[in-house]
Amino acid sequence: MNFQEKIADYVLGNRSLTQLPDIALTGIKENLESDSLDILASMNEKDNGFEIKQYFEQMIIELNLHYPTKLDSAKILIRYYLNLMISDTQNVFLYMTEIHNNVYFKFDWSNFVSKSSKRYFGDELDLQSLYTWYRELQDLKDHGRLLYYNDLPREEQKRKFENHLLEEARNWLERN
Repeated sequence: MNFQEKIADYVLGNRSLTQLPDIALTGIKENLESDSLDILASMNEKDNGFEIKQYFEQMIIELNLHYPTKLDSAKILIRYYLNLMISDTQNVFLYMTEIHNNVYFKFDWSNFVSKSSKRYFGDELDLQSLYTWYRELQDLKDHGRLLYYNDLPREEQKRKFENHLLEEARNWLERN
């Protein structure tokens, strides 16, 4: 993950205070410069959490950054995992599980949906098409009832579901 992706990961609660020095180290590797960044990068999990948080907040100010919103953080991480999925097609299910666990279930997205809206839970992340194929892969893994390609052998079903998931990943990246 790059600096921005790690900050998004932190915003969604996937990283603890003790992991903030790692974010600073990534910033240094990306040639960012700030006094607090340097200090934070030299800290570790044994340092005082209050001080770690203080240097992190100061680093954000010194670098003239703004925390991404939870929705923006989610989209940053989705983009990260989908790009991994496309470049590593052997682990399609794994990367979609990362999205499922580290993005989709990390926040109550229903707060973003207006009560009068006809949108569905999770619609704001635009993941519906990906979830169609992810659910099929989950059911395949759990030996559940499958809705598509029932006339094919299970290995062929898996290949089809993964190909559809990859296609939807590319579509999501084009739209967002």
